[in-house]
Amino acid sequence: MTDTNDTSAMGALWKAQAMQPRVLPADEIHRRHAALERRVGRRNLIEYLTAAMMIVGIVGLVLLDIRLGAFGGRSIGLILLGIGGGVVAWQLHRRTGGRAAIDGAQPSIEAYRHTLRRERDALASVARWYIGPLVPGMATIYVSAFLKVPPGGRLLVIALAAATAIAMIWVIRLNRRGAEAMAAELESHDRFSNL
Repeated sequence: MTDTNDTSAMGALWKAQAMQPRVLPADEIHRRHAALERRVGRRNLIEYLTAAMMIVGIVGLVLLDIRLGAFGGRSIGLILLGIGGGVVAWQLHRRTGGRAAIDGAQPSIEAYRHTLRRERDALASVARWYIGPLVPGMATIYVSAFLKVPPGGRLLVIALAAATAIAMIWVIRLNRRGAEAMAAELESHDRFSNL
């Protein structure tokens, strides 16, 4: 049987031990920061190219509508969608385009944290700046198609609109999960830096 004084003494000794904070070595911070910046750069490049191709395609379709004398609701929706794509590309650059370089001007961990915060904030608000600008164009296209097709084809238009809405919700959820992961990493860095 153990003596209660021994147990309480061991507990006091355990509590008195100094906590060793988890400190990332400088090379690990540089590696993580560079990997994150590469991932963001690749993603942004893909998004910019996608927006550019979308805008070129939309211009072609609108010009075709004009040439065929079919300029109408769909054409207006396409124009709105193209404008939305431009807004998305601009917002992506504005929110995530500036890199926080590890150059000695600030501690490496602060540059990495800055990049994590920037990405977390951008991912968490993707519904507003990424999905939001595309909604007016998509809604106009679907409403125009719904009004134009014969009654038997309206169910297909509704199904396509629902599939688009589900895809948009999926993109929002996926980005929010990414934001939560970055928030957790930031929280762990903050917790250990405050010890």
